[in-house]
Amino acid sequence: MRAKVISFVQMKGGAGKTTLCANIASTLSDQANVLMVDTDFPQSSLDTWYRIRDEKYEIENLQVSTAKNLNQLQKTVRDNLDAYDYILIDGHPRITNITRAVLMLSDLALIPLSPSQVEVWSTKHLADIVEEAKAINPHLDAKICWNRYRVRTNSAESVVAEAKKVLKIDDLPAKLGNRVAYLDSFAQGLTVAEWHDQAAKMEIWSLTSGIQRILDKQGNHRIKTEAQVDKFAKAK
Repeated sequence: MRAKVISFVQMKGGAGKTTLCANIASTLSDQANVLMVDTDFPQSSLDTWYRIRDEKYEIENLQVSTAKNLNQLQKTVRDNLDAYDYILIDGHPRITNITRAVLMLSDLALIPLSPSQVEVWSTKHLADIVEEAKAINPHLDAKICWNRYRVRTNSAESVVAEAKKVLKIDDLPAKLGNRVAYLDSFAQGLTVAEWHDQAAKMEIWSLTSGIQRILDKQGNHRIKTEAQVDKFAKAK
């Protein structure tokens, strides 16, 4: 069975997609073989995190690769479909041909979002592209992943309701709180599973479990051809 491809896409920088990718990838690697693909060049924060981690600790079942352009992305994903259980792609923080290609290659696209009305508005264009991608890649599932969520606040709850209405994308039940543990652990080449914030650990575990359940229900299907991905990626 080929690898399941999970992408983290958001056109707004600082949304938390890279820390989310690292934490979920590490959690999945406890029981599976995982490849991360960093497309956010030249920042390459995910690759930097992995290098820091590799210098300090022994890493098992988790690798990283970088893709600086569309051809590298296609080759990296296709060459590794049979070598890994999961491939996680950290998308570019802008709508580029790589962003569009990532959606075509994915089984599940996760859209990190903070409970802010402004962020909902700024994500509308991305949501439109997701809908466009689904028309060609009907197996694609997309979910909002709430980050920096303020529990039991009316403002957060109203933004969640508004996001579902405006973006027309369902969210994942598990939400990540506004915790410094995510950034602090990432800076050390660690994940929250290796940090001292128990609530953050439970959030990531719950989120990852939910992601696995979604993917398990999908079954197995062929990835879109290279020509199909290229055509969608280069569309205006």
